[in-house]
Amino acid sequence: MTYSGSTTEPSFNEALGAALRHSVVGWREVPNAVRVEQTRTIAGAPGKHPDILIADPNAYPVAIEASFDGRDADRDAIRRLGLEITAGGLSILTAIAVRIPGSCREWSRSQIERKLRQGFELAYAVHQCAGDDRTRRWPESGFVVGGVDDLVDLLPLVASPREIVEETAAYVAQQVQWAADRLHMTSNPYQRERIVAAMRQSTVLRGFSTTMVLWLNALLTQDRLNERYGHIPSLAECCTGSDRRPLPTDFVDAWQEILTENWHSIFEPAKEVMAESRAANVRGTSLALRCLLKAVEKIRTHRLGAHINVGAELFPKLSDDRKTAAAYYTQPPAAEFLAAMTVTKESLPAEASWTDPDLWDDARLADLACGTGTLLRAGYRRIAALHRRSGSATTDSMVRLHRSAMEKGIYGADISPIAAHLTASSLAALGDSNPYGATHVGWVGVGGEPARTGALEYFMADEMDDLFGTAGDKSTGVEEERRSSVYVGDESLAWVLMNPPYSRTRGGQSAFDVAGLSDAERKACQQRWQALTKGKANNQAGMAASFLALADQKLRPGGRLGFVLPLTAAFAHSWTMTRQLLETKYSDVVAFAFPAGQALGRAAVSADTGMEEMMLVATKRAPGSGQEAVVRCVTLYEPLRDAGQAHEIARSVVRAVRKTGADHFPVRSGDDEIGTVAVFRVDGSGRPWTPLGALSPILSTFSNDLVRNRFGDLVGLETVATSVAFGRMEDLFEVGPTHHLIGYPIGGTGPGAFEMHPLPTGASFVRDRALWIAESKEQRRMEVRPTHKGVVPMVLVDRDQDRMRRRAATLFYARNMRWTSQALLAATTEDPVMGGRSWTALAHDDRRVLKAFALWANSTLGSLVHWSIGQRTQAGRSTTQVRALRQIPVPLLDRLDETALDGAAQAFEHLKTKTLRPMCQAHADPVRQEIDRAVMRMIALPEWADDVVPQLRRLWCAEPSVHGNNREAVALLGTAEAMTNSG
Repeated sequence: MTYSGSTTEPSFNEALGAALRHSVVGWREVPNAVRVEQTRTIAGAPGKHPDILIADPNAYPVAIEASFDGRDADRDAIRRLGLEITAGGLSILTAIAVRIPGSCREWSRSQIERKLRQGFELAYAVHQCAGDDRTRRWPESGFVVGGVDDLVDLLPLVASPREIVEETAAYVAQQVQWAADRLHMTSNPYQRERIVAAMRQSTVLRGFSTTMVLWLNALLTQDRLNERYGHIPSLAECCTGSDRRPLPTDFVDAWQEILTENWHSIFEPAKEVMAESRAANVRGTSLALRCLLKAVEKIRTHRLGAHINVGAELFPKLSDDRKTAAAYYTQPPAAEFLAAMTVTKESLPAEASWTDPDLWDDARLADLACGTGTLLRAGYRRIAALHRRSGSATTDSMVRLHRSAMEKGIYGADISPIAAHLTASSLAALGDSNPYGATHVGWVGVGGEPARTGALEYFMADEMDDLFGTAGDKSTGVEEERRSSVYVGDESLAWVLMNPPYSRTRGGQSAFDVAGLSDAERKACQQRWQALTKGKANNQAGMAASFLALADQKLRPGGRLGFVLPLTAAFAHSWTMTRQLLETKYSDVVAFAFPAGQALGRAAVSADTGMEEMMLVATKRAPGSGQEAVVRCVTLYEPLRDAGQAHEIARSVVRAVRKTGADHFPVRSGDDEIGTVAVFRVDGSGRPWTPLGALSPILSTFSNDLVRNRFGDLVGLETVATSVAFGRMEDLFEVGPTHHLIGYPIGGTGPGAFEMHPLPTGASFVRDRALWIAESKEQRRMEVRPTHKGVVPMVLVDRDQDRMRRRAATLFYARNMRWTSQALLAATTEDPVMGGRSWTALAHDDRRVLKAFALWANSTLGSLVHWSIGQRTQAGRSTTQVRALRQIPVPLLDRLDETALDGAAQAFEHLKTKTLRPMCQAHADPVRQEIDRAVMRMIALPEWADDVVPQLRRLWCAEPSVHGNNREAVALLGTAEAMTNSG
């Protein structure tokens, strides 16, 4: 295609290629790293060539196709996918389509290059091979906008499609397991104990698996060092046995040779365990090494050595402590997103400069629950990218930046010695095998004589012992003084990135359920934890709240924190203190929610949690700075799929949250709407952040207005005051007692007054009946039958049965609501009975108020209010503790006039025996619609409310946190949508 301007597409490609080459130090020094309009680049097709080919020796090749017509760019990019390049035999798995701005037609090539280097923006989209001859485009439609620096940041993240990374990780994990099995099967019990003792692991098989990860990490580093320095022994040179069999002695000698120069944090523990394993079982060690060398070859073949974190990919699958300690490892896409949102160009301390490779002198990054370092790696990459973007990056400056980062800038601590070791070594791998000195990454212990609580000890100390000892000394310079502690001073950190453990003490489970601790140690740690965090965090929220309070203590004014948290942090009563801290001491508070978890069949932010999570970023305000009374709640429609997509989504979110003037607005990437931003106004009280996680921000806005006595349409054109004021549940009812006081299940123990037995069908006149559990199939009408009877224990102790009997009631509220299966948020019984584990009693002297409230709670409006402030840790559920239940906003129905109360009671009597569908199907439930109409009459809503409430029903039922992927609910939503469209 010919254009009338002075610049043709090939000229633009030359300018773009020159700008790309100038932006990356390595590409300036490597011949043909950026190839522009070069023929003979595609194997078997001399005439074919990409517009630009990025041939970085450390990654898969990426093609860039540019055109003034975006459709042509897309078409050409797709045609490049799967083609094999002549150098290296690799295929192009990623191609980027660039739509050239029309203004470039009138500029010369030199003008275009200059403008591109100054930040001129382009429109581009990513095309990738997705396996089975499929391709994908991101964004699905339109183009994202960014400059050359944005493209440079994106390229290493998308060069290898996630399928390649996942396939490689699966193969490597298999080889690691086979290696562990071979060593295990060829060792006797005595030999096994010797090897495991060297690894400091609690179980033999897990110890062997972790040993393999340790060795694999050393082998990968050795391979890179050999390629970089030449004189370092190669892996092949250590395979001198018959048939090129790997010899453990050769590897021990090679690692000792490396240690005379540097890299103690990688090779010291690996060599020590290898030497012990060789002495115990040389044959099994050799067989294990053979499997690991196959894994190294796989990683090398796919050029993932610098891009795959062995610790992040494999160690989470092997750790004994992961699930017991609720320490879930961050997925790489989530880490990329959080780092991009937290480490911003504006967040660098004033005394530092992005142009200075020694910026770490004044800007420190920390993760005090670092696991294998995924977040620290992402944060480091982000800081290195901002240094590169400053325009002053050189080979020398990047070497200085790396050394300074390792020695001065990055702080990490973890309760697992091997995880901390893998953090240090994975960070080292980011520096192109350049040397460094002593680090600030260490192992902090739990338990023991002083009842250590891991990194939580930093509440009381700036310095903690690093327990690596000789097996894992983190110093990498043999002539330097080796450190024995990790120092983290108060208000010393510029950035904190953390995915803290979620563990909490509840239901007999200790927050310190860490492998190897005795019950006495757990109890001592628990007491120590309580003392350390008193007045700083509510321990009922679990350790995550404590770690956020610790981050606040260590973060300097102006510093940024980025956290992964359970979604319940935005809603639960136990997290109120934490929300208050953020609302009163921080600005630029942005919370992010993603539809994920087991119910929706989607990957979570952290590995293996099965729960919904959130992310949080915020800036610590300097003393005397103004207070920003908003929290921006960002809800994304899809989970983060891969690091490249996460990087671009972060850029889109940054643009969106900077908008002002509206209560909510969309997040767009290209032509796609990928989420929403809701501006939530706060007052420092820490009330639930209701919009977070809602796909429709209208719902939370409507709910917030409703509990403030304002009922409006969904577009804000008309609003009326409700006829009844709202208060808290405890203002209207006597709430409780809790089930712990009432009783405990048959065969169990507890402080309750009764032992609870299932109630036989038809047992109407049994004494001490209770509505103990939720039975979703049986409890489909507002009036239900009791489920249990209380039996007085045989133990001759006063269990206060009479007091529990006096608290019997006929109205009950659901504490553990499952929108996907339960039909009732409030239930009634014909006669007074006690509550239970699932149902909490509500008492009021006027029976009409009880009946009116049953209507309210089971209506769309009542359910919406509960859902807005209720916990959403798992899709389709809303769990509420009794303390939080007391605070739920409710209409003060005892203030209604006599006519309204009588009418509500009559409506209840008419509806109480009608069968309801599960709550998630409310939009298709005719009985629910009758209840809604009764409630609208009860609180005297205007006639136009008849049009508003059905819209609310449909929007609410379309929320993933409500329908929880319930098949029938989703099918009904589709039917309702089709009927609406046809109408």
